[in-house]
Amino acid sequence: PGRARLERLLPRLIELAAECDRPLLALERVLPLIEAIARRSVYLALLSENLPALARLLHLCEASSFVATQITRQPLLLDELLHPETLYHPPDREQLSRELNARLYKCPRGDLEAYMEALRQFRHAQVLRVAAADLTGRLPVPEVSNHLSDIAEVVVEMALVLAWEQLRERHGEPWYEVEGERRRAGFAVIAYGKLGGLELGYSSDLDLIFLHDSRGTRQQSDGPRPLDNATFFTRLAQRTIHLLSTTTPSGQCYEVDTRLRPSGTSGLLVTSLEAFARYQREQAWTWEHQALVRARAVAGEQAVREGFGAVRREVLGRRRDPDRLRMEVVGMREKMRAQLDRSDERTFDLKQGVGGITDIEFMVQYAVLRWSCDHPGLLDWTDNLRLLERMSEYELIGEEERSRLTEAYFAMRGEVHRLALQERKGLVEADRFLEHRQNVKAAWRRLMQPEKEGETLS
Repeated sequence: PGRARLERLLPRLIELAAECDRPLLALERVLPLIEAIARRSVYLALLSENLPALARLLHLCEASSFVATQITRQPLLLDELLHPETLYHPPDREQLSRELNARLYKCPRGDLEAYMEALRQFRHAQVLRVAAADLTGRLPVPEVSNHLSDIAEVVVEMALVLAWEQLRERHGEPWYEVEGERRRAGFAVIAYGKLGGLELGYSSDLDLIFLHDSRGTRQQSDGPRPLDNATFFTRLAQRTIHLLSTTTPSGQCYEVDTRLRPSGTSGLLVTSLEAFARYQREQAWTWEHQALVRARAVAGEQAVREGFGAVRREVLGRRRDPDRLRMEVVGMREKMRAQLDRSDERTFDLKQGVGGITDIEFMVQYAVLRWSCDHPGLLDWTDNLRLLERMSEYELIGEEERSRLTEAYFAMRGEVHRLALQERKGLVEADRFLEHRQNVKAAWRRLMQPEKEGETLS
């Protein structure tokens, strides 16, 4: 029956491909999928008996090699094509949680492998919905990132819950004692980088650090096989990372990067809130405070999340010497560009090039570190767009400059998303986005290099 189904499917496939704008490209991208499912008659039946689903498959794969690759690797995603009412309308945060809970509820209780498959299938299906909505023009750039960030947060939250349950069954719950009072110790996951700044892309890693609030004496769990809290929380972080990043038959959820933790790779995987605060106050470099601008708690105990928020506000809100700060931020930017900028005569690196996305991010981070001592409202957000709005509200930049920087940011971020959907890195022809880049350079001169302000722009 498989061969007969394949023979029925192929003429329909060619007929529908002819209706695409680029029929050969559509076929070229869909045929590896057909090859991958050739022995799985249930999928062949699904496509040959659902012509609208087959048409949607061709159009999405024609529009994006990323989507074609995802579906070829995970043919289960074909189910999504049957439901246009959900395919092009990514769910909000609450619906995502409900949907993930429902998926996990169907798994055999305590079956970690089944949970991991369910997490991955959920993540891939949700990202496909965002891509489908994006490719059909239903989502503006910030909403694409917001949806992708919501998906990641819901998945991280669930991975933490599963890891916690597993440890609690064996070792009980972690407690500590302060002034004779027993208290339960809490744990939180903090996102830095793209997830922290609500700017997640289709294939972004997650930059995560882990904090707990255990202190005082008798810091250990209360189960039949008790662990000291430092060990308990280290295992909790390791399990959470394992649930997110291990490759299973359904791939992985996310690559996790923990290098932004205190003392980097030489530091402990999990830090107590007290030690984190001390490190940020006494040892952290300026670039680590820049990174903290984009950091926010995404999972775990409310008390630890709030504790982190308080440390972040206190550290970022300190008064700093403006000249020294400017020098350090500019120095870091130049060092980073020397290592990472892939621009040359023919191409422009959207992220690292002069006048690109990272220059805008660095200006925003500089503004937060310089002026939040007088304008604490700069500490309310972690994303560049709302921080640029705040900077304009407080007259730290003019409204026209804000609008130019925002437009440049939108345009270049949008292009990075579009390139990611074609599985391409953020490089464009050297003559693209010239006006936006000039606007970013002009703002950089004014804000970051006032001594050069009078010079002509190169």
